[in-house]
Amino acid sequence: VQQNRPFFILGEVRNAGQYPYVSGMTIETAVAIAGGYSERANERKARITRRANGFVEVIEVPPDYVVQPGDSVYVYERLF
Repeated sequence: VQQNRPFFILGEVRNAGQYPYVSGMTIETAVAIAGGYSERANERKARITRRANGFVEVIEVPPDYVVQPGDSVYVYERLF
């Protein structure tokens, strides 16, 4: 059942939305599934919101961080 849960990606990606979870996927893989980074994206860090055991955890993560089913990934805008 856990494997069937989608993940969500928002922020500076080309096609934000809900996508099927792929086992072992990283932030970079999730961004690729969402069509890649936008022109204004910060490619060095993202934010994951994860619900576990009744708690909501919000963490900043590098691009090689592993995404879990049900995670919401937010790609930041780069500061010029």
